[in-house]
Amino acid sequence: MSLISTSRKKTYRGAPRKAKQISTWILLALLAILMASFLTGGKSLFNLYGLYRERNELLRDKERLEAENQRLQQEIERLQKDIEEIEKVAREKYNLKRDDEEVYKVTPE
Repeated sequence: MSLISTSRKKTYRGAPRKAKQISTWILLALLAILMASFLTGGKSLFNLYGLYRERNELLRDKERLEAENQRLQQEIERLQKDIEEIEKVAREKYNLKRDDEEVYKVTPE
């Protein structure tokens, strides 16, 4: 009779250990699936980091363009109000001169 009770005890003691091993493997499998989902796919960490860098670059471009836009708006206002500014731009950009002026072209040697 002692043989039967011992074998039952061995079987009973081994079952919780196997259940613990199975739950550990399930936990590891879930962790592996979770890690794979973070590292692959459309919303992976790599893609999110790339989008983050692109967003920062676009924000810098936006600030630069806003500053340039403001500068151009100020130049437009000056050109609409100041006749001397218009003459200056005409001379520098379009090589225009007044009738009473003479232009000398200087070339480097």
